[in-house]
Amino acid sequence: MGAGELTGYGGYPTLPPETANESGAGAFACQLLRLPILLAVTACALAAQSVDIYSEFSRVDPSGEIVPADRGGQPREILSPAVARNAWASFHVVVSAPPNTTYLLYVVPNPLNACRVALYREHYEKTPAGWVPDRLTELTHLPDFGAMPDPADGVDGQTTRAYLLDLWIPPNADVARFRLEVQLKVGYWIVRPMEVRVIAPRVPDLHVSTAPVPLPPVSAGTGSVALGALLDQPNRTCPPPETVRAIIRRNAVQDAALASRLDPSIAGPRQLLERAETLHPGNGTNPRTTGGEWYLRLRDWLYAEAQRMPVEFW
Repeated sequence: MGAGELTGYGGYPTLPPETANESGAGAFACQLLRLPILLAVTACALAAQSVDIYSEFSRVDPSGEIVPADRGGQPREILSPAVARNAWASFHVVVSAPPNTTYLLYVVPNPLNACRVALYREHYEKTPAGWVPDRLTELTHLPDFGAMPDPADGVDGQTTRAYLLDLWIPPNADVARFRLEVQLKVGYWIVRPMEVRVIAPRVPDLHVSTAPVPLPPVSAGTGSVALGALLDQPNRTCPPPETVRAIIRRNAVQDAALASRLDPSIAGPRQLLERAETLHPGNGTNPRTTGGEWYLRLRDWLYAEAQRMPVEFW
């Protein structure tokens, strides 16, 4: 099944009951005239509901738009993300539907033990720039039964709800690929698949702090949260996964921990910051880019350098 393929609507739309009383060529012509209208109505109904996957750096507001602080070019399409072992990979799962819609949301890895799955509801916070998702509530079981709008947030006119999908790859996982599907049921099925690529590098264990860890404000761009973790050399600790910002910091600390296993002349602290500055310049002649997805290119580079090492090294 391809990305976004819908199931559960087989054949043509059912024609109205009154056509049963029509006969002959006139009835056939009437059916042909009605069919495009019914198809158009059905297509609109199907398009009204959707489920999409974004990187951790693209937060989505209650109307389905990326929040202003995170905009900066076309978001990366999440099809086949690479993930190190003993590491987390995080994504925003975005459900859009008209008001008064109910749905079921599933996350299904194949095989089921390929990774640990944690799914959090994202709760919106009002900022001067608009609504931004941040606080997280972990779901204790799946599927999640949801309704639009979210009664817990009280956002007027809400047509989009966001979840944070957190995948953890065990340290002894096979270097292989597995399929994961995000499935939305709204009377029919909408499926968003991805192929997760487990790579050989293994991240050292991280320290999760029980004390508060300073984080940028909710209104700050996600890239600044990740960059702040790289700059915070003496305090590479992870806060508990209670907010989107905490997840982004943890993942950036994870990147720094992986870099610490490599040659310092290639991926030392200074080299990491120089690489970040190249991807996210901030001088007068080359103004700093907006958004946060520039950081994904830094992670791509780090993973490429780590994979140059033999598998036995990890």
